[in-house]
Amino acid sequence: MAGCGRGAGAGCRQCPPDTFSSAAGLRGCTLCRKCEGRFRYLKECSSKSDAECTCKEGYRCSGDGCSRCDPSCGVGQENTGSGCQTCRYGTFNDQPNGSCKNWTKCSANQVLEHGTTTKDVICKHASDNPTLVTTLPTTSPAIPFSITVPGEDLQMDIVRISLTVAGLLCIVFLLPLCVCFGIWQKKKLHAVFKKMHTTPEQSIQEDDACSCRFPEEEQGEYQDHSKCTEFRDLLVN
Repeated sequence: MAGCGRGAGAGCRQCPPDTFSSAAGLRGCTLCRKCEGRFRYLKECSSKSDAECTCKEGYRCSGDGCSRCDPSCGVGQENTGSGCQTCRYGTFNDQPNGSCKNWTKCSANQVLEHGTTTKDVICKHASDNPTLVTTLPTTSPAIPFSITVPGEDLQMDIVRISLTVAGLLCIVFLLPLCVCFGIWQKKKLHAVFKKMHTTPEQSIQEDDACSCRFPEEEQGEYQDHSKCTEFRDLLVN
């Protein structure tokens, strides 16, 4: 009834069909909502309340009070505003009328079951919290550690030991050789210097020896030049 309150008189009248008045004291009636097209009636209109609408099969309500009907998207799809679209590669939706979400990221060689548009990836050692699987680093920067590969450390140790042994052998054998070579060079130089200093003296002795001075009575016997030469050669040798 429009424009009436409690105890009102003949001035009040019933709202006409397809109109309603939800509160007393209003001066006019409001048109009822029409549920047409994608909508269907959930509740009919009365003189005291408006009609309530819902969506037909294949559509879902959206907006305040089911103000519009969007296509109902199944699993593996999402509503883009212009209709249902299949989830792109790397995403999935396992709920009707839901939105597509990214697959869980597994560490290397830890994929137990690959994902599809309707289900997530399953990891061999996946955490109960999917966010931990995608954000947890493979190594902790706060705790440094080294990864040991079997065989590599052993090869490096063998190489280092071999180089060390080779260096020690060089020192053991080359050091005495160097010392002996130094001593030999020193003796050789000493002999050369000694020969250089003694050669003038030997020349003087040779000259004196070749003078062949003998007593007067023996001078006639040793005047032979060839014998003097032999005597000088004997002194030199």
